[in-house]
Amino acid sequence: MDKESNTPFFLPLKEFLSGGKKVRPALLLIVHDACSGSGNPGPAAAAIELIHAASLIHDDIIDKSTQRRGEFSFHMKYGFEMSILVADFILSLVLDIASMYEDRRVGEILSRASKLMSVGEMREVQVLEAGDPLSLDEYLEILKYKTAVLFEAATSLGAVIAGRPDISGDLGLYGLYMGMAYQIKDDLLDWGSPGELTSLLKEEGLRELLEEMANGLAAEAIEKLEVLGDTPQRDLLRDLALYSINREE
Repeated sequence: MDKESNTPFFLPLKEFLSGGKKVRPALLLIVHDACSGSGNPGPAAAAIELIHAASLIHDDIIDKSTQRRGEFSFHMKYGFEMSILVADFILSLVLDIASMYEDRRVGEILSRASKLMSVGEMREVQVLEAGDPLSLDEYLEILKYKTAVLFEAATSLGAVIAGRPDISGDLGLYGLYMGMAYQIKDDLLDWGSPGELTSLLKEEGLRELLEEMANGLAAEAIEKLEVLGDTPQRDLLRDLALYSINREE
């Protein structure tokens, strides 16, 4: 991104990207390494994190959140204009990155994830504004689109760029299931809080059911790693799937 240093977006975005766990790009890089392939995964990993950053910036605007990671949220620090336009800037960076790869599947995967994330975010806004009881299926669909598809994109891209499209489907499902478990765990930690989707889940016993579901999804994710054989990277990916349901924050 250094070649964009003369733009007004460079320093604010660089500062924002300095925080966070970087789980999604890490997954891409680990999968790529596990596939023992060629190709350059770095730009695609950056694109994944940029898409995630744009979603967080807009989430905070929609949720009227004033803080993120213990500091002022992006729009509180840099204003609404910067927060809206930085997404256009990020889109241009992601398009630029996709054009670096001869394999058009890279751009297709990034495009699909971005599109579905937007659908999931808008669907969440709609159901929260309506305030009607939310079914379990509706809740899970929003989680899939809003969160899990970017995990899926990261892990499938790792395989595609490594020259292993034959196993990218299984590894994409690993990311999808892990992403679902990851987001369910987040929601369980904030269960029923105002403004959270779980506040609209009115059926009895859903919290316990979702805890079981998160554990099951993590187990399904781990099963998908069988395509990698017995490798250190597979062990690391297994540990990350378990982390997604065992973390306390």
